[in-house]
Amino acid sequence: MKIVKVIGGLGNQMFQFALYEALRKQFPQERILLDLHCFNGYHKHWGFEIPKTFDVTYEEADWKEVAKLAYPYPNFISWRIGSRILPCRKTMLMEDADYAFEPTALTREGDTYYDGYWQHEDYFIAIREDILKTFTFPAFENQRNQEIANLITEKNSCAIHIRRGDYVKDKLFRDICNLDYYQKAIQCMRETTNPDIFCIFSDDASWCREHLGALLGLVETIFVDWNTGGKSFQDMHLMSLCRHQIIANSSFSWWGAWLNTNKNKTVISPQKWWNIKDAHSPISNNWLRI
Repeated sequence: MKIVKVIGGLGNQMFQFALYEALRKQFPQERILLDLHCFNGYHKHWGFEIPKTFDVTYEEADWKEVAKLAYPYPNFISWRIGSRILPCRKTMLMEDADYAFEPTALTREGDTYYDGYWQHEDYFIAIREDILKTFTFPAFENQRNQEIANLITEKNSCAIHIRRGDYVKDKLFRDICNLDYYQKAIQCMRETTNPDIFCIFSDDASWCREHLGALLGLVETIFVDWNTGGKSFQDMHLMSLCRHQIIANSSFSWWGAWLNTNKNKTVISPQKWWNIKDAHSPISNNWLRI
């Protein structure tokens, strides 16, 4: 039996679910389960978004099954406290603090509980086509989104994701994708792919209009700011339909670019992902770093 703990927003959940899918492929005779208990009392995002967004199948672990391999925390708060003071059990595989790829995750025999974010495509790149099918978005219900989708698939479009909100003050993420980064990224994208339309995705459209307008010049620009709350996944869907992407240091951004199936895409990303010394970045090798 193997259990993958799931927590975080949609982007983080997708990394964890991708590992779950890879384990199901690697160990077809074993039960592979998800531990969803941490979503109890977790109010930062929108709960377990995967089944609300994609047509997926999975098996959920009950607390007794979790207790066999790890600590059966009933909710988010108990996990936050317990994970800092209780020792790692032999049946637990904890992601390293530097977020490095752990190759034994896919080969480890026997009962294992996976606790981490697993933000590295090497966990599932071998089954890329399966992951693309797993993360197939539903058809747009909103006519406005469908019109944008039609437009960006017809043109040489570039998505730009700018995450401000909680990132502005968060010590782990702040000041990485600053205005200087976007200035250089937009200039590089214009020189290499010459987009004829930019789609800006952000939780602070007014800031984007004020600071990016001059950089975008006369190129047609659309500010997508209406997909909010539980519908925010539609931003990721639209991002993935653009031919090219300029991403933020965000797992939501990352998936918007990774799900883009354009073989000639250009993806521009920041040099680092976290404000952690020597931390490994999830950026794909064929993406440009600025």
